[in-house]
Amino acid sequence: MATIVGVETDGGAVLAGDRLRVEEGTVRSRDARHVFDFGAVGAAAVGETDAVEEFRRRLEAEIRSHDTEHDDPTSLGRLATVASNLASEGVEAVVAGREDGRARVRGVDAGGGIVTDDRFAFGSGAELALGVLESGEAESVTDAAELAREAIAAAADRDTGTGEEIDVYRLESESELG
Repeated sequence: MATIVGVETDGGAVLAGDRLRVEEGTVRSRDARHVFDFGAVGAAAVGETDAVEEFRRRLEAEIRSHDTEHDDPTSLGRLATVASNLASEGVEAVVAGREDGRARVRGVDAGGGIVTDDRFAFGSGAELALGVLESGEAESVTDAAELAREAIAAAADRDTGTGEEIDVYRLESESELG
């Protein structure tokens, strides 16, 4: 299935996920994307391959439409709401965006519920990854990115549904940019 994680720090937010796609116990791809960079916002998703691709495509269209119509980046609240509506199709996701200038993460469960926390893990290796996330420290975005990589790598060591190739999306808080 793959594993995705999200980590929030004072300096920003990080999403990470592996690239393995396993269907019915068989590896179908080692290059499937689960982390998506939409510029000022990002998302990571797991679920059935077709559902994840549809989620990505529709989320990207909503973000592009909003950003064009409002000439302003999609807020975290709007991003989480749209992801929640789309996730009801069997996808779990973590989204990252800014709220009052601070980069934050939100989790979206397969039922469409939005969860507020500073660390998330979904997918086949979620329990393993969450153990690493909860025991680690992340004070900067760089620390968060390293912690996210460690969490995915730990899941890959023990979970056959999690691969070793890792994608990372970083979003810094506006206070860190200027």
